[in-house]
Amino acid sequence: MAQVTARSSVSGSRPRAAIQLHTLRDMDAPLSERIRRVADAGFEGVEFAGTFLETNPHAVRETLDDTGVTPVAAHVDLARIEADVEALADRMRHVGCRHVIIPHLSGGHFRSKADVDALALRLEKLAGRLDNYGIQLSYHVSREPFLPLLDRYGLATPARLPSPGIVWRLAAETIDLTIRGSSRTLDVTAFDRLVSRTDELTFEVDVGWVAAGGYDPVAVFERLGDRMPLIHVADVRRVKRFPPAYRSVPPGTGILDLDRVLDAARRSDVGWLVYEDDDPEDPAAAIDHGRSVLDR
Repeated sequence: MAQVTARSSVSGSRPRAAIQLHTLRDMDAPLSERIRRVADAGFEGVEFAGTFLETNPHAVRETLDDTGVTPVAAHVDLARIEADVEALADRMRHVGCRHVIIPHLSGGHFRSKADVDALALRLEKLAGRLDNYGIQLSYHVSREPFLPLLDRYGLATPARLPSPGIVWRLAAETIDLTIRGSSRTLDVTAFDRLVSRTDELTFEVDVGWVAAGGYDPVAVFERLGDRMPLIHVADVRRVKRFPPAYRSVPPGTGILDLDRVLDAARRSDVGWLVYEDDDPEDPAAAIDHGRSVLDR
């Protein structure tokens, strides 16, 4: 019988605890050993990134079977997904993972309503293709979709002209700082437009980056409802006022109201809470910190 080290006493409860393995990318150990380490700490699931696409999928599956850890999802860049959907689906099938997540999209996708609509159509088509293989597609929500749509302020046409993306990022940041003190609602954001123009696409909410965007993660939970299968429990701290810049910090040490967000997450329909510290000083210590955070 396979040795099971992940905790099973709460396997029927929701949400369940997982860790984003990007947190452990600097750990001097192969992927299989990292999975065993997080299983020993009590995590029920792992979310893949990076080396997952280069590691023997049969070896990964063997480790998952030995530990009882669930392969929750895999972060894969949009271009790489689109380049060979069949190859990705084959790897995911071998590992037993049925959920792929786009980890980041540049701000250029969220400058105007037309940009968002084009992205929505592209992602819906991709979600349909992946669904044919039994794989769910999500987008990892970060800060960019919460910056103002430029065409709401008469800048859509100039934004289409050839110029460095930083120019339009600064324009959006300037507008954002101007309206932060006024009433801000999700329905004016690119995020809300993307949600309203998609059906098959689901979302992984990174609560730290939503807070950095100036919005309440709990309001985002309510907006998504059952289209939010996972939540990234992460946190950030602002390190520069303008243009605003943030860096990842251990959850609970940044701008996030962690206890309020965890309480709301547990009252939602989300299946998994995924701990992430994007830049830990000690990856091994981050494993234990992650368990303590999700146990709060």
